[in-house]
Amino acid sequence: MSTKQISQQSENRNIFQKMGLPSQPVILAPLAGVSDHPFRRVCTELKADLTYVEMISATALNYESKKTYEMLKRHESEEILGVQVTGRNADDTASAVAILNKLPFETIDINMGCPVKKVVKTGCGSAILKDPARVYETVKKCKEATDKPLSVKIRLGWDRQMITAKEVADAAEKGGADWLVVHGRTRADDYSVPVDLEGIAALKQQLNIPVIGNGNLFCESDVKYMKSMTSVDGVMISRGALGNPWIFESLKFPEQQLSLDDWLQTVMKHLDYQMAEYGATGSGHVCMRKHLLWYAKGWPGVKSLKDKINTSIDLNAARQHIAMFAEEMLNKGHLVRTPLNFLQEGRFQWDPKWDMDRKLDRGVGTDGLEAH
Repeated sequence: MSTKQISQQSENRNIFQKMGLPSQPVILAPLAGVSDHPFRRVCTELKADLTYVEMISATALNYESKKTYEMLKRHESEEILGVQVTGRNADDTASAVAILNKLPFETIDINMGCPVKKVVKTGCGSAILKDPARVYETVKKCKEATDKPLSVKIRLGWDRQMITAKEVADAAEKGGADWLVVHGRTRADDYSVPVDLEGIAALKQQLNIPVIGNGNLFCESDVKYMKSMTSVDGVMISRGALGNPWIFESLKFPEQQLSLDDWLQTVMKHLDYQMAEYGATGSGHVCMRKHLLWYAKGWPGVKSLKDKINTSIDLNAARQHIAMFAEEMLNKGHLVRTPLNFLQEGRFQWDPKWDMDRKLDRGVGTDGLEAH
């Protein structure tokens, strides 16, 4: 590597510091149906360095979808926030980025990795991976439409017969992306397929811009292993934060067990944020139920609690059930949550996102993708 290349690589690596982030940030992924500001606030308070609004549709934004603009809501306490967009062609995506450039976000990400059918069939998300030339055109036009840091999130390819990561990454870098987020699977892989760390490492070696690793990061040891095997410049946490926003804190203060007191305090705070934003009933209540079910994981005898959460009439009732459960745990001497066990003999025992992605074919934020 030449002196000029080393200098350029060093300059590229400083993009995070320029944004006020650590040199190796730990990022909360833009999770469809999850990453509203109550959840983002909880994760930020527990040491997430950067969070994102969930993926939005360029088409919906360009057509001024009310639902999409509601998704862009930012809480006044959020000091740094990113937004992710996907589009069916370069021009639509760039037009959306131009709109987002005028809104209060610190960084913009282009999603080229979402595997959900209703997203892919419109030419968005992972569909873009089939065409590196389109990747270049999209990134270039989007970069010209914003003066904010621009990143791209990809997978390694469409399927194992169409691994395009090298060409896609090269196109993204040449188009002007400031960093790349890599989920170490293909679009066709389900979550039972191990993350391809060699594939992520190859892109890290190839590129001058920073590479953020993503996929199967559920605890401190997962993150340490990915970093040791790939030398990535940071990590993005996805499913590992569901029911476990403490993962961000654990990466900075390792070997701390989650106490009952800390668990209860965080769950109640999340409930407070949820009720303040959405009220105690309606969609806010429905949305919060899944979080509460995730939070319950790891404690003994939670079936009764889960049944009560599923049948609760509003968030006030759910709060009472959580408080009573915590008192029961205290009385039984269960003061520390058991570490969550996702894998057993290489197979997932609990996957908090499956029902929200492939199984239900759900892509929240796709409002308007098929309307025009």
